[in-house]
Amino acid sequence: MERRSDIVAVLPAYQCEATVGQVVRGVLRFLSRVVVVSDGSTDATAEVAREAGAEVEELPVNQGKGAALRRGIQLALASEPEALVLLDADAQHDPDDLPSFFERWDASRPGMLIGARLGDADKIPPVRYWTNYIGSRILSWMTGRDLLDSQSGYRLLAADLASALRLASTGYAVESEMLIKAARLGARIEHVEVRTIYNDAGSHFRPVLDTFRISCASVFHKVFGDLD
Repeated sequence: MERRSDIVAVLPAYQCEATVGQVVRGVLRFLSRVVVVSDGSTDATAEVAREAGAEVEELPVNQGKGAALRRGIQLALASEPEALVLLDADAQHDPDDLPSFFERWDASRPGMLIGARLGDADKIPPVRYWTNYIGSRILSWMTGRDLLDSQSGYRLLAADLASALRLASTGYAVESEMLIKAARLGARIEHVEVRTIYNDAGSHFRPVLDTFRISCASVFHKVFGDLD
């Protein structure tokens, strides 16, 4: 498959020296540009990502996934791509699923594609499964959309939507904020099935606490929107 230059990948990364290289190399099989934002990592995340072929921005202190993702989106949009792919650097998102995103994007050009972990439910830790299920039902109600996997950070965004979202969250709530604002803007949201991979040893997500915080932030964005 010829590498695409019309889509840019964005990877927020924190303390991912063990995995970021393999993820970047995997993405570069399909895309010609990968942007990694190292979120105050004190290990070799930035160096490993550069050696693998990514463009790397280093934040001086850890600010949260949302802050790193926002900066990565800003950098990626500078080259005026048609779309962005967002995925994590901890190897829980398989670059081999990218062709599925591209096929759906080329066919229907939705505003957002969510990589939904629809199969292999037995591979999902019970706490993760139920927090994701409950969170997805809450977000579906808030947005008026049937969201199958609201906590999946594996997404493709049309560039014009990515620019219009004006994201504000600094932590994990950024992904829920993205859904609420995309729905508010009338964007079409679709799903593609992706592989189910869990590596909690390399994940900084705390299912119960972070899902609670995400839910609170979601209510805030639903009720108040942007305050600036």
